[in-house]
Amino acid sequence: MQKLLIVGVDTVAGANLAASLSDRYQVFTAAPDRRYEIPNCDALDPADAPRRYVELSQADVIILCGPAARSNWEPSAKEGIQDSTVESTQEWAKIARETDAKLVMVSSDAVFSGPWMFHDEQSPGFSQSYQAQVIRAAEDQVTRTCTNSLVLRTNVFGWSPQGESGWLETMLSEISARRVVEQDYIRHATPMLATDLAEIIDRACQENLTGTYHVGGAERISPLTLAQRLADTFDLPWLSLRKEAALTETPQGFGASECSLQTKAIRKELCVAMPLLSESLERLKEQSDNGYRARLASTNATPKRRAA
Repeated sequence: MQKLLIVGVDTVAGANLAASLSDRYQVFTAAPDRRYEIPNCDALDPADAPRRYVELSQADVIILCGPAARSNWEPSAKEGIQDSTVESTQEWAKIARETDAKLVMVSSDAVFSGPWMFHDEQSPGFSQSYQAQVIRAAEDQVTRTCTNSLVLRTNVFGWSPQGESGWLETMLSEISARRVVEQDYIRHATPMLATDLAEIIDRACQENLTGTYHVGGAERISPLTLAQRLADTFDLPWLSLRKEAALTETPQGFGASECSLQTKAIRKELCVAMPLLSESLERLKEQSDNGYRARLASTNATPKRRAA
């Protein structure tokens, strides 16, 4: 593996994967609406077609960070998941097959919805939401069309290429401003820091892992717990939390319930341990202190070129 094409660097997952892997591989980046100049990466013109991206990059590995790669905890996550997501994913799968490139799809834990905790890859507890069904259809296109493909279901958090408008940055800003933090305590997941995910993907590609695997942090938490742990990590002990009403019925909708993942399969395949939340949050803070966060947020995004 020498050249990577990371599609969707407008997402937290895509931007951090590009920034993390660019120190060991030649990384080309693409986004649907803007050019993101991530350090040490070659940004491709967003006006070009997918096949042109592959021709220019000559990529050995294509990492697809589409709408499904967004954490379902992001307030706007489900807006981008439409029928076109399946069509776009199918196109990338065909291109990967024709060019003999490995395709890695970063997918979502929100395909599940309880009733139990820690879903494994064979879990039948699928969510019936429209967005979950779209994501599962996109996954099927990848695994059926491209045999040399890897689907990783996860829930990614980290610094955003959008700067202070990112959902994690917004949460941290609310904590810092001592505002009432309105976060869900019902939904649960096993979120993973985006730069930790980069290490897993690198290892999986080196081992030529194929199929569908679950990747996540070692702890099951809610968005409210994440806010509390962020406050502790960033030394912001004063935190006002809005009290929630008692739960009277099972939550419905995309990512609204239990999405925690069992990661035994990938841990066994790669002989790796999933990180504790405390470890990931310490790395997140270090990224804020050492300039990584600022560099990622100042990617000098430029508008998409209009066709003549």
